[in-house]
Amino acid sequence: MKIGTVLTIEPMHASQNDKYRSRLVEVNENRLFIDYPISMTTNKTVFLVDGMQLRISFTNENHNAFSFETEVKGRKQGNIPMILLDKPDEKDLIKIQRRQFVRVQTSIDVAVDAGSAKCNTVTEDISAGGLSFIMKDLHLQSGDRITLFLVLPMRNGETQYLKAEGQITRTKTVDQIQIGMVKFLNLAANERQLLLRYTFECQLKMKEK
Repeated sequence: MKIGTVLTIEPMHASQNDKYRSRLVEVNENRLFIDYPISMTTNKTVFLVDGMQLRISFTNENHNAFSFETEVKGRKQGNIPMILLDKPDEKDLIKIQRRQFVRVQTSIDVAVDAGSAKCNTVTEDISAGGLSFIMKDLHLQSGDRITLFLVLPMRNGETQYLKAEGQITRTKTVDQIQIGMVKFLNLAANERQLLLRYTFECQLKMKEK
């Protein structure tokens, strides 16, 4: 990242889906120094408290987009007031796919309620927009509405639980196993943020292998 790079900032645990805009002012071996961010919703200056967990995205000079997670570490007075952030290692930078939501291969527990039938199964993959799951004995087709109960094991050891409404977009058979593909319906901003966080952490885990 070069001085002057524009940064898009998202608080990781906020109930509202607000985004902030800031700029990289200084950088050293361990810290990034940014100017006080502006809310992209209200156009007002935002105060970031120490310890706040953030996800930041930016575009480099080659027009490649990246994101990383960081934490607010304090403040510094200079020609302009600045906020100190943890500087990520290069291995912690995740290249952003051009599709709306990144899909990651992961097998997590999911309970599926199709009204007349229910089953406990596992996912094939997941994104913040939908997932694929092993259908087992469920007989579903495109357009069917279902309720999903997801168990999300997070990087910090916590387990998050999410109830989501979904709609079957299509089904397929792979090695005689029926797979159902679902798009999420009516997710709240904090629920979408949780899924974005989970898929981001899955990408980090894959990079570490």
